[in-house]
Amino acid sequence: MQAWDFEADYFTACNCDWGCPCNFNAQPTEGRCVGWGAWAISHGRFGDVSLDGPRLALYYKFPDRGERGQVTTCAYVDSRATAAQQQALEQIGMGKACGGIFALFGAELVTTWQPAKRAAIEFELNDGRGRVDIDGYGAAESELLSYPDGTVIRPTEDLPHGIEFKRGLMTNARRWWWRDDDLLASYADKYGAVAAVHFTQDCCLG
Repeated sequence: MQAWDFEADYFTACNCDWGCPCNFNAQPTEGRCVGWGAWAISHGRFGDVSLDGPRLALYYKFPDRGERGQVTTCAYVDSRATAAQQQALEQIGMGKACGGIFALFGAELVTTWQPAKRAAIEFELNDGRGRVDIDGYGAAESELLSYPDGTVIRPTEDLPHGIEFKRGLMTNARRWWWRDDDLLASYADKYGAVAAVHFTQDCCLG
């Protein structure tokens, strides 16, 4: 197994209500789950290949509860990645190099991997606010949650055994959409989360 690790800012959004019941092994809000995650890697390595700088995104379509599998997924690698970085990030994203949520998807849940694609990935988030854009395929706007009177709140989820993140700030995905062949979705005011994460070939460390 190739040794690798990276640290990244992470954003995720899906069709579930805020907090996402899937994080607690509960039934998804709609009985199925469609969504995606994006990693803006600050630094990392895959063997001798530097992973500093490029971004990675995964879109997934669960027809039922997550543990029942039958998932369709596609990996999107930042168009600014070098050929070596692209190969490494495809290996990681598709679970071929193990590592936390990537290993679970690749080894157990995903039955259909669509061909990986290159796209310019913009990741502009600051304290839960901002936008992530996978050029031509999907985008999301994130904002902090608030009460009806406008009071901003900052709920967090602590998941000591989390394979996606260990501590995440819950946000409102004010609007997110995806358009890529049969991977289609459009939602407003749904679950979003941001986190600082650290992955290795063994697991999610933080």
